[in-house]
Amino acid sequence: MLYDVIVVGSGISGLYAALYARRAGLHVALICKSSSLRCNSAVASGGINAVLQTTQHDSIRDHIADTLKGADKLGRLSSVSAMATGGEEIIKELIDMGVVFDTQENGTVAQRPFGGTKAKRTCYIADKTGSSITQTLLVQCRKEGIEILQNHVMLSIATFNDKLSGITLLRRRDSNVIAFACKSLILAGGGFAGIYRGHSTNSQEASGDILAIALRSKMRLVNMEFVQFHPTTLANSGALISEAARGEGAYIVDESGARFTDELQTRDKLSRDIVKHQLSGHSVYLDFRHLGEELIDKKLPSARKHALNGAGIDILTELLPITPSAHYTMGGIWSRNDTSTDIDNVFVCGECAYSGVHGANRLGGNSLLEAAYFGRVAGLEAARAAKRGEFHPIDYALVNKESRYIETILEGENRFNINTMRRNLGNNLYNNAGVFRTHDSLASSLEYIHYLMKMSSGLCCINKERSDNVELLSIIEFRNSLTVAEAMVMSALGREESRGSHYRNDFPDKMINIMKSIP
Repeated sequence: MLYDVIVVGSGISGLYAALYARRAGLHVALICKSSSLRCNSAVASGGINAVLQTTQHDSIRDHIADTLKGADKLGRLSSVSAMATGGEEIIKELIDMGVVFDTQENGTVAQRPFGGTKAKRTCYIADKTGSSITQTLLVQCRKEGIEILQNHVMLSIATFNDKLSGITLLRRRDSNVIAFACKSLILAGGGFAGIYRGHSTNSQEASGDILAIALRSKMRLVNMEFVQFHPTTLANSGALISEAARGEGAYIVDESGARFTDELQTRDKLSRDIVKHQLSGHSVYLDFRHLGEELIDKKLPSARKHALNGAGIDILTELLPITPSAHYTMGGIWSRNDTSTDIDNVFVCGECAYSGVHGANRLGGNSLLEAAYFGRVAGLEAARAAKRGEFHPIDYALVNKESRYIETILEGENRFNINTMRRNLGNNLYNNAGVFRTHDSLASSLEYIHYLMKMSSGLCCINKERSDNVELLSIIEFRNSLTVAEAMVMSALGREESRGSHYRNDFPDKMINIMKSIP
């Protein structure tokens, strides 16, 4: 198949990119690894930041300042300024497409405070904001004639004489490797916090596939050490309890009911406070009881449902046990302000991208705005590139190579349990490359990753069926996870300081001269 623009990833950034490329009059395909609603955007609950004309006691300058402060001196001012300035336009555009934000009595968009700022800047739809926006954008993409290809897994970027020619994919319905040609490619495949299996708010599909593909294509990955742990997830499962809960006034307490931290400080600091309290022998809880049933059912219905279904807790009358879990990854594929990358006509947006906005720590509410804003930029820039570009031949030696790789997994004899290996990787990363890190813990983690890399060659499908083989996808994802985990841990070893979400017990201070800043 020939497409002017191919977008890989169906979260908010990918959907926005596809829309804007399509609106330029181009033939656009949107590639989804599974269902188009199984993405981190769809489970982002709390809201989307924007300074509106109706916002009180806030300004774009304050939004920029809060974001840069949260980024802990690793934010890119030009990117942050562009995003914050474009916030109101994004909200208006979403409303025009059918997103129904919660409103105040006077009909203006309601906003709540989030961590890292006391301003009420976060627009929301109860505590299901990401899901509502994603569904609306998906409907809009279908209306505008974008070809949505679900259950296609990207395997590699195809080039000819160092020029983009297309991508190779695994078609899940028959496990065949196919190739699509394109003039421009947009990578919007999400982050990699899912590699912390058992200690993550993400699904196992958040395995960093796009980042692993980028590494194999010799693209730069930067700031990979910065993994954000969400401070409030269910203690028994890692399921997310949105920051909306704290924004609406829920307390963080210990078993005695005592508050021991500032609930609206940045996520990195709050996660460290919680883990320190746990290490000193305390249990930690979210306390909703003072909020009342009316507020909870109106503004936090998902929190109540998740607590009841996931932990058997009624938050109206009981404390909810919580713990931090890996949630969001600030590092990714290096990009310029226009979302272009190291490969001509390849653009990147969303969580798999390093846009320069989040630096060492992301503020809650900024991810959805970044996804929408830079998704739009990527769509516009990819369309411009496609209009002046041309198709290049696809080297089918690459397709044959990928086909042999898939056949090896399908036909080989399995020697190990992939579910055990995934859980072990997640446990190892959480314990050794988690909220607190040291040289020794990181070195131990890296050694274990290399051990798993060797073992992973013995992972093959027990089920040899070619139609929608779940084992095949799991093995591909796990091998990509190991590639990304290695990059993350090596980056963490190299940053001998504590900054943002990266905290080294053996290097608790910041470097005065930031040698590792990325332009």
